[in-house]
Amino acid sequence: MELYTTGYLDNGLGFLIAPRPGAHLVHLAAYLDHGVKDEGAHENGISHLLEHVLFNPNNLAGPQGKQWEALARNGARMEAWTGKEHTRLGLSCLPRDLPKVMAFVADLLRNPKVTKQALEHERKIVLDEIHRKRNRPEFLWTLVEEALYAPPYGMSILGTPDIVSQLNLKQMRQRALDACLPERTRLVIAGRIDSSAVRMIEEHFEDWSGAAVTSEFMPVEIVPRLIGVPSQSERVTLYLSFPGPALGDADRPATEVFTALLGGGLRSRVFQRLREERNLAYAAQGGSAHWRRSGYLFLALDLARQRVPEAYACLLELLAELQTNPPGELETDETRESFALRALQESEGPGLATKLAQHWLNDEVYFPTRAAQMYRRVRAADVQAAASYLNAQQMGMVGIGMSDTELANLLEVAL
Repeated sequence: MELYTTGYLDNGLGFLIAPRPGAHLVHLAAYLDHGVKDEGAHENGISHLLEHVLFNPNNLAGPQGKQWEALARNGARMEAWTGKEHTRLGLSCLPRDLPKVMAFVADLLRNPKVTKQALEHERKIVLDEIHRKRNRPEFLWTLVEEALYAPPYGMSILGTPDIVSQLNLKQMRQRALDACLPERTRLVIAGRIDSSAVRMIEEHFEDWSGAAVTSEFMPVEIVPRLIGVPSQSERVTLYLSFPGPALGDADRPATEVFTALLGGGLRSRVFQRLREERNLAYAAQGGSAHWRRSGYLFLALDLARQRVPEAYACLLELLAELQTNPPGELETDETRESFALRALQESEGPGLATKLAQHWLNDEVYFPTRAAQMYRRVRAADVQAAASYLNAQQMGMVGIGMSDTELANLLEVAL
């Protein structure tokens, strides 16, 4: 059983408290409804840079710096993260330190400080991060989204060196005021805590005032394209991506089960066909990603350059077979049960707070037991219906080690 305390203050700030009996720590996270989705192309990367400036403890000075030093001496941990749809500030501490952590987080959000010194310091770090990750798998993966979406969802979280280098102090200070608003904020507290935390939230946040959120999000626009990253390597990685359901869509669970059957492990159809049966690829996988306002399915192949045409044709053949040989009930049952078990495991692990926040930002309360029930209601017919998302007319393609021309030549094979 999951018992939460949820609510909103009069200023629009939302909170969710998730007691974890027997836990040793408390995890408090402030999720700001602000990320790449709120950026224009001319300022891509500003959300990530702002996170560095506001939430790097090394930049904290004055009372905020002293607050953090006291918490750090007691073992408190602090982290921050920026994504397409939100920014997260998280702290973990002993239960006795929660009042101090609450006061610290309230001060950071209510009085966001952007100094010239912090901006120039973090700018250099972010520029180095961009250059460091440019040829790493975790950075190249973002090209999958860039190949499928138009801005803003098709833009990088880190931004480009040219744009990040030009963001100025005035822009950053205004963006801090725009991002740190009560109406944009959701607090999630999990661990050794009870509903008494509501009083702390009221004490530190109820008189926080801010401008109403009036900005309109740019539409989530699908504009598939080809992105080649040429190299002389004998190895290449080929990514295909297709638009999929958003986090709250009714067919999202069936889509997750479908992509797991298709490419989610050593027993998946893609892995069995391309590696075990045909020996065309070393790694072959698939899956899906789901945001509040959109989502996508993906397939990825790691293989030798000379095998790309044959492997691609084999993959298209396999996708066509799904129309005549869809997953049956037995195959579906096994996979959906693994998702149900994973949902129940989340209620016992550190990832619960993140899952709670993803849904809470969408004004939904996430219950692991209910999520498990949703997966268990997935039938083979639902999984077959999810295969319709593999639409060649809306397919993005990325080739790491391939040119745009090489990718275009692959498209001569019709899906």
